[in-house]
Amino acid sequence: MSRVRLFLILILAALVGGGAASVTTRYFLQGTSTAPVRESAYARVMRTGTLRCGYIVFPGLFARDPNTGVFSGPIVDILQEMGKQLSLKVEWTEEIGFSNAFEGLKSGRYDAACFLFTQTPGRARANEFTEPVVFMPYNLYSRADDTRFDHAFAKINDSSVKVVVLEGEMSQTVRAEEFPNATPWALTNLTDASQVLLDVSLGKADVAMTVSPSAFLFMQKNSGKIRRVEGPPLRMQPGSFGVGVGEEELKSLLNTTITALHNTGFIERTFHHHAAEPGMFFFPATPWKAAGAGS
Repeated sequence: MSRVRLFLILILAALVGGGAASVTTRYFLQGTSTAPVRESAYARVMRTGTLRCGYIVFPGLFARDPNTGVFSGPIVDILQEMGKQLSLKVEWTEEIGFSNAFEGLKSGRYDAACFLFTQTPGRARANEFTEPVVFMPYNLYSRADDTRFDHAFAKINDSSVKVVVLEGEMSQTVRAEEFPNATPWALTNLTDASQVLLDVSLGKADVAMTVSPSAFLFMQKNSGKIRRVEGPPLRMQPGSFGVGVGEEELKSLLNTTITALHNTGFIERTFHHHAAEPGMFFFPATPWKAAGAGS
C-alpha cells in the first residue's frame, strides 16, 4: 500500500470518527437535558401562605354584595375558617363558571375550585374532589299553577316539555340521564343561577332543577311565581371542593381540615346559620352520630 493511499485512509477514518463522536456527544447532551419541574399547587400554597380560590356566585351558597364587592355565604365562612386553621390567607382570585371551573387548576391560575361541586365521572377527568362538605337535595320546580308533574316525574320525559339546563352545571347531566326526551332550554356559562328559575316563572320553560337554598331565595323575592314539584328529590347532591389532577398533597391538606371542621361541628353550625328552613342541608355521618341529620 502506498504512503499516499494510507494517508488518505487515516484522514477518512479521523473524519468519520469525529462525526460519530459529535453525534454521540449531541445524543447524550440531549438525553440528559430536563424540562423545568412545575411547582405543585401544594408547594405554591405553602411557599406563599395563600390559597387562591376560583369561585362561583350562586344564590344561597356564595354571594357578592353589588355595592361593596364583599363576599358572604356558607362557602365563604367555611373557607375562611379552613384558612385560619391552616394559617393560610384565602384569596378569591377568579370568578369561574360551571363549564370552565377546572381549567384554571390545570393552568395554575388558582389552587382550588372553591365551590360545592357534585362529584361526577366526567368532572373527575378534569379535577380531583375533596371529601364532601355537605349534601343538598336537588329538586324540580315548575310554575306556581302547573301541577302536571307532581308525583309524576316521568311525564317530563317528553319532547313537548322544556327543561332548563345551565351549561356545565348538574342540570345538564340530570336532564340527559333522567329526561333524555325532554327539550333542553339551555343557558350559557356564567349566567346568573337565578335565571334558571326566572325562565320557568316567565313561561320560557316548563321545569327547572336546582338546590333548595337557591330556590328558597328566588321564591322569597318572587312570591307566587314558582313552586317545588311534589315528590322526592331528584338527587341528593354531595358538595365538594376541587383541586388539580394529581394534587394529592393539597387534597389531603384540605380533606384533613374538612374532617376537623366536621368533628368540631363548625360546618354544621355554619350551614344551620345560613339555612332559611329545615331540610336544606345534610351532613356526612360521623362515628358518634347517625347519617342524615339535616338542618
